[in-house]
Order: sequence, then C-alpha cells, then structure tokens
Amino acid sequence: MSRVNRYEYTDWKDFGARIKNYREKVGMTKEKFAENINRTENFVSELEKGRKSCSVHTLHQISKVLKISTDDLLYGDMSEMKEEYNNKEVLLEIIDRCSDEELAVIRDLITAVYPNLEYIVKHNEK
Repeated sequence: MSRVNRYEYTDWKDFGARIKNYREKVGMTKEKFAENINRTENFVSELEKGRKSCSVHTLHQISKVLKISTDDLLYGDMSEMKEEYNNKEVLLEIIDRCSDEELAVIRDLITAVYPNLEYIVKHNEK
C-alpha cells in the first residue's frame, strides 16, 4: 500500500511564481539568484515554473537570499503584489529587507555616488 500524506506541500506552481516575483522585485537575475542559492540556472527555471520541488535546505537558502520568510514563499498572497514596480518601489523593497549593517553599506554607496549622479545618468543615456 502506498503511503500518501494528506499534509504534504503540493503548491509548487504558485511557490515558483512567488519566487520569480520576489526575485524580479529585487532586480536579481536568474543567473545571480542561482549562484546565490548554489543551484543551476536550469534548476531555478524549473522551480519558478513549478516543475520542480525543493528541499528544506534550498527553501532556507531562497528565503535568505530574497530576505523573505519561508511562510511568505510557501503560502504568500500573490494578489497583494503588483505586476510592475517603479524604481522607487524596488529600492524601498530592497531597503526593507536589509539589516542595519547592509543599510550602512547602501548609505555609503549612495553617498559616494550621489555627487556624480547627473554625469552617470547622462553617460548611460548615450
């Protein structure tokens, strides 16, 4: 007789969609995300499409990298999330997920770049 656990997690398609949404929300490429969770880009693609499940260890890595709780990844409400985010919303989302130490680094980076921002913007337009 096969053993079926009625409490087994089965919502891998929505789980994958949430991962993709959170990854894109913070502006992380699939390649960089795969590198950060020590998996292949193909694994991430399959996971985001809901074709693969993952171990508790991988779930923990994903949670750490995206700085989102495992509950939000597993059971989050996608209807609350917007499809598109403007630059300010992306930055605020990243800031909200940072530790005080990470925020200090971000502050230092912005402070260092800000005086030259106009030049950088013009240079990027070309």
